[in-house]
Amino acid sequence: MKSSSGVAIPSRQVASASYFVAFLLIVIPTFDSLMQVAPFRPSAAQWRFAAVGLLSNALMIPAVGVLLALYTSLTFDDEKVRRTIRIVSWIMVVVLIAATGFFALDSVQTRSAIRPEMQLSFLVASITAAVKLLLGVVGFALFGRASRQLRQPDSKRGSAILVAREVSGAARQSDPGTA
Repeated sequence: MKSSSGVAIPSRQVASASYFVAFLLIVIPTFDSLMQVAPFRPSAAQWRFAAVGLLSNALMIPAVGVLLALYTSLTFDDEKVRRTIRIVSWIMVVVLIAATGFFALDSVQTRSAIRPEMQLSFLVASITAAVKLLLGVVGFALFGRASRQLRQPDSKRGSAILVAREVSGAARQSDPGTA
């Protein structure tokens, strides 16, 4: 299928497949990570520290899923999906900021239970997990902002492409060295 400007437009079947893959990229790693921290004991600082540390490792693949869904929603001008991504992304920003704060507090509480020879490894693991959480905050904030981007109708995109072609063609004709 082609737009009025001759640019190929992907079919809706590609959108369905992309959304499905995005869903899998978000849900499966999250579920796997949650199962690694079962049984749930949120009242124990050591469990919370370990759980948030493990879950911070799982942020990258779901972020790729959100990116795929966002790109697909922009390609197919799907405002409902973009709105969902915007809301979920900003919720994730709040959750990740809170998780970072609680993780820091749990790290301080848990540190006393760590053997002296393991203190450096504990510190490195704590800093690494906190940095991953903060990078997740940045990533989801960027997703939240990007999901506000509005698409131009095909006719305007096509005319912009045609104008760009005409301008570049006119520039080649006026430059005697390009013939």
